[in-house]
Order: sequence, then structure tokens, then C-alpha cells
Amino acid sequence: MATRSRSRSFSAFNAGCGTVLGICLAAAMATASAQTYEGTLYVTGMGGHIAKVHVKIDPSRPEPITIVDLDRIVLNNDPAIAKKAYPLHDVRIDHAKKVMYWSAFVADGDSVRAGKIDLLADKIIADVKLPKDAKLTMPPMYCGSGQTQDKYLPVVMGYQGSIDVVDKATMKLERRVPLEHPKISKNYVWAHGVSAPNGKEFALWLSLGDKAGTFPRGSETRQQIFILDTAALLTGEIKVLRDMTLRSDPKSSAFFRGYYTSDGKQLLISGRDRQWVVDPQAMKLLGESANPPGMENHDMQPLPGNRYALLTQRVGIEVAQAPGTKITDGQIELYDLTKRARVGKAVSVCNECHKNANIWPTSVLCGIDSVWK
Repeated sequence: MATRSRSRSFSAFNAGCGTVLGICLAAAMATASAQTYEGTLYVTGMGGHIAKVHVKIDPSRPEPITIVDLDRIVLNNDPAIAKKAYPLHDVRIDHAKKVMYWSAFVADGDSVRAGKIDLLADKIIADVKLPKDAKLTMPPMYCGSGQTQDKYLPVVMGYQGSIDVVDKATMKLERRVPLEHPKISKNYVWAHGVSAPNGKEFALWLSLGDKAGTFPRGSETRQQIFILDTAALLTGEIKVLRDMTLRSDPKSSAFFRGYYTSDGKQLLISGRDRQWVVDPQAMKLLGESANPPGMENHDMQPLPGNRYALLTQRVGIEVAQAPGTKITDGQIELYDLTKRARVGKAVSVCNECHKNANIWPTSVLCGIDSVWK
């Protein structure tokens, strides 16, 4: 009798509280199965080095990004030379070759620096000078880039811009493809681009202005995205497959770097005061979100699985160790691609490293690439 009584009591409890148990179990399972990420970020800066940041990311935490280790790959040890010839905005990893390609944001006389790094050894295996285009009237050099199996495709950000075709093996400039096409306005500023995951297409985007090569962009609110044929690009032709126009604030918005998601279904573009998510097949805006004042987004890379992305943010801060000292810090922030919203608190990858040397420079981070476990 006692056994039957206990059995009936448990049955009654289960019947009355099963829904609650189900909710609790579901919550526990969701927590246990929530995806976390661990990997190494390679973040460019204007100081002649690439930050190497080992991170763990748990999107369920208020501070989702944990820095496990901070290091850097130095391109030149002489600060004067590094500042002049090796400021970087662009890195691009060829995961099959385990090689990272880089290109400089400023010209070094009549040329511009570019090279490649063996990621297994953290060793610079090429450092070359590519010729500067004499037509350039606006100083920025390389910022965005794409790639094929054999070619590295850095985009000249300045005016008049181009997509350059560089042989990966020799690092020689094979072809310079000017951004000239009936659909491409002459009054643009700050061109960027990236290759689609399938390698068949190349996304090019640029901001339009009242005048060529100037920012703020006057009263011109349009920004243009073009999907190009990669095979044609490699032969020197700008072949537009699809295009679209977005609108934004001409005084604070401008296209910067971006990525496709790994399935090719979303194109993620940073926009200085905001970020965009675009369907690159339908050429349709999927989502847009704004940054708070004082934060500038300069790149947007998806994490494995394409649920989240990382933003590289330039953020004005006051240095805690030096009251009254205000600088720009480089920070990494998590972004939810489903909710189209920033997640938790951003984390410093620039001042966090500089403070160990007791120096407080303004940091100008930009492009990011990564390797994940």
C-alpha cells in the first residue's frame, strides 16, 4: 500500500507540474547546448602590426567576448618606418594554404606595401612593393579585398579606385581593373569589396557623394552595391551581374569592410555609424541597425554557423590609468544576425594591449579575419 501511495503521489505531482518541469528541462537543455566559440582573431591597425587575439565567445553572457591572450605580428620594428609604410586595414586568410595576405592603407612613395604571413609559424614570408596608380587623387590605398584560389584581390579605397589582381605565389601585380562601368557613378568615395564563398562572384560597394572622393558626402544619401563576375574581373572587365542602392546619412554613414556569410546568403557590410545585412541574390535589404554615438564600425565578419558576427569598432574612451587622457580605442563587439542587434559589451583589443606598455596612443583598427577551433 505504501508503495502504491508513493506511486500515486509522484503521478499526481508529475501531472500537476509536468509543464513546469518541461520548461525547466528545455531551459537547461538550451543552456547546455548554447554554442560557444573559440579562436584567433587577426585585427589590423595603423601601427605597423596585426593584433593576434585568442578569444572565447559565449553569447549568453553580458560580456560575451573573453580575451584569453593578446599578441601581435610585427611587420616592421622601426616605429617611424612602420607608421609611414605599414599601416594596415586589410587582412585576408587563405585557409587552405594557411597563409594570411595583407596590404597597406597608405602609399610608400610611388608604391604600396603588401605581403603574406605563414600562420603556422607567424612568419612574414613576403613583403613587396606594388606600384601606385598615378591617377589616384585621394590618398587611401588598400582596405577591402577578396581572393580566388590563386589570386589576391585588394581594392584601392582611394579615388580613382581599382580592384587589383595579385598572384598569390609571386605577389606580383598582374592586372589593375579600374572601377569604370556605366552603372558606377564618377562621384564615389571609399570603395570596398569581398569575394563570395563560391568564388564565382565579387561584391563591390562604394559610397556616393556630391563630389568625387570627398567626405562628408554632401547631400548625397545613396550608397551602391554591385555583384561582379569574378571570371570577367580576372581578365580585366567589370561585369555587373546585379546591383542595388541603399540610403543613409551622408554626414556620418559610409561603406567600409564586410563579409559574406559562409552559405553566401547574406552580405554583411559595416557602415561607420551602422551596419547592414543584404541578400546578395535578391539584392534586398534584410536588416539595418545603428551604432550609438561615439562608435564607428569598420568591419563585420560572421562567426561559424552564421548566427553571430563580430564588429570592429573604433570607440572614444578616457584612459582609466591616465585621468583626462582621451583616445580612440579599438574594440570587438558581438552582433546577432537573427535579431539584427549588438550583443552584450564590447571588449578592447588595442588599449588593452597598449596599457601593458604604459602608453596611450589613439588606435585605428579596421579589418579582421579569423581562425576558429
